[in-house]
Amino acid sequence: MMRGALWLAFLFAAAVLLALFASGNAGHITIYFPPYRLDTSLNLFIVVVLGALIVSLLAWRTFAAVLDLPKQAALYRRKQREARAIVLLSEAVEDIFAGRFSKALKAAEAASVNQALSETAALLAARAAHRLNRFDLRDQWLSKIQSANKQQARLVAMADMQMDSNDPAGALATIEQLQKGGARQLLVQRIALKANQQLKRWEEVLRLSHSLSKREAIHPVLAQKTVQEAVSKLVQEKSTDHQALLAIWKNLPKADRKASRVALVMAKGLLAVGQQDIARGLIEESLDEQWDESLIAIYPDCLPSGSTTLSLVQKIEAWMMKYPSEPALSLALAKVCLAQKLWGKAKSSLQGVIKDPKTKPLLKANAHMNMAKLHEALEEPHEAATHYQLAAHIYASS
Repeated sequence: MMRGALWLAFLFAAAVLLALFASGNAGHITIYFPPYRLDTSLNLFIVVVLGALIVSLLAWRTFAAVLDLPKQAALYRRKQREARAIVLLSEAVEDIFAGRFSKALKAAEAASVNQALSETAALLAARAAHRLNRFDLRDQWLSKIQSANKQQARLVAMADMQMDSNDPAGALATIEQLQKGGARQLLVQRIALKANQQLKRWEEVLRLSHSLSKREAIHPVLAQKTVQEAVSKLVQEKSTDHQALLAIWKNLPKADRKASRVALVMAKGLLAVGQQDIARGLIEESLDEQWDESLIAIYPDCLPSGSTTLSLVQKIEAWMMKYPSEPALSLALAKVCLAQKLWGKAKSSLQGVIKDPKTKPLLKANAHMNMAKLHEALEEPHEAATHYQLAAHIYASS
């Protein structure tokens, strides 16, 4: 529109200038064509010449447009094919999300005819074939993706689909190819985490869990559960090597050390190899941060033979101030006192657990069992039998 207006203005200005020139021009021109002669005014000659130039220009543009018609027609058909392929790709994406994988496969296959969009269509076709459990066809489509700028998309999709088809080793091999190219996407790390879990590569599971947690790419609850599982499995594998257990513990971030479930697993492993002092330290570190009944239940086991109970008693009494109304603390205190034959303090603590209405049944049964052991130590068989019977009754009814 703007260009047309400019051309009109230019022609108008040229016409005005020509009219002004012609009004003041009285010249003539003579053209000889022996034996002919043509006399005409200069103004008419100029008009004829300009008219011939304009007609020639229009004729040339028309001729050029006619010659360009096949090219324009081919360009139009190509654009129509591209538009059709884009529509088919859109349908394929929609069908994949809607679960219509057969339709998605057909749409992607039809779109792949277009050369410019063939590799994008191949990705969608591979995803649809995978969902249909046609893995050979999936691999055929993926093999058609050859351009360098599409390799990352192909490998990420392949790793995800291999993991989905329960091939963790294949997924990790594909991820290794990705990482050689410098790829470190969060999706790839999440796939690697699942693959390493299935392959029971727990040290790598720990590393990936911590990496994803730092980047907030995994829910904190899931991250904690994954770390707990990995630590538990590593403790089982290294159950006879306390140095290896200590290495695992030292490599854990501080936040994981304080997690009660992780601390419980590590403490049990360390207690099993006779590392009571270290187990005691990590239990205290965790309980200082948050309450956990499972941790306090094994705390009395942290007393090495021949050691004094004073520090353990003081720590339990400090927790009683911090976590009031927790019968498990009184039971732990009683166990520590029993181990050191502090009968009076042990008995009063156990009686407090038994009489407390908030005490859970199994905790009360445990208190009865320890009270029975106390009476046995004091050579009071009748009282011991009574507490054994009360504990058995609770266990039977639970």
